Amino acid sequence: MTDLDALREIVRKAGELALSYYGRVTPSEKPDQSFVTEADKAVEDFLRSELARCFPGVEVLGEEVESGVEKDVAWVVDPIDGTANFVAGVPIWAVSVGLVEHGTPTMGAVYYPAFGELYIAQKGKGAWLSDRGTQGMLQMRRIFARQDNRIRHDDLLGLSTLSIKRMKVNLPCKVRSLGTAVACFTFVAKGSFIGGVLTDNRVWDIAAGWIIAKEAGADVIYLLTGEPIEKLALNRDQLPPQLVAPPQFIDTLRKGIQFG
Repeated sequence: MTDLDALREIVRKAGELALSYYGRVTPSEKPDQSFVTEADKAVEDFLRSELARCFPGVEVLGEEVESGVEKDVAWVVDPIDGTANFVAGVPIWAVSVGLVEHGTPTMGAVYYPAFGELYIAQKGKGAWLSDRGTQGMLQMRRIFARQDNRIRHDDLLGLSTLSIKRMKVNLPCKVRSLGTAVACFTFVAKGSFIGGVLTDNRVWDIAAGWIIAKEAGADVIYLLTGEPIEKLALNRDQLPPQLVAPPQFIDTLRKGIQFG
């Protein structure tokens, strides 16, 4: 079994654990007023245990455990990205795990258990999606970001929950906020979104999605400066606004999005 196979299996099992709580949790509020549930904590504990077993010696930086890491190689874990959706019974939520080495995401997996899509990527090996085919069996296929040059009226631009409150979009497309940051990356990676805009997030919101989007042919940049995001710090600091999109759409999207 390769490292990517092991990661995929860990994230799949973590997703099934999360699914066992789905629809029967009572949330509490964190200091930032976002929800947290017993499912978030149970899934992060499971991920920490399984990652330590399969990848001994590699530290874990997670959303729910208030601790940092000492080395520059670590797994970055968001046990349930989209907890508000999870609590409300909306099926768009994901388990997200990325490996960051010396600032660069090199491997990642994102699993949406409620509708069975599992995205994986490793540096230099492409981005892949496992989903339920017509016969109900899991099928794996390579995915790519949009490769055409035209933005159409019915194309979709993803905005994270807080960014939709702070952005004005003047583009010939429709805007969707799905309630989970990592969806901006994975749905760009498979060509469903022409781009995604994220604000007020942290490294666990971006690490796995970053490598999946990059391996699918998208760019990840800082929205306000246009500079590529090449390194991620392994800390709990808030990140500047980001844009993920195929390279041919970057300039048009930046010109059509006002931030304020």
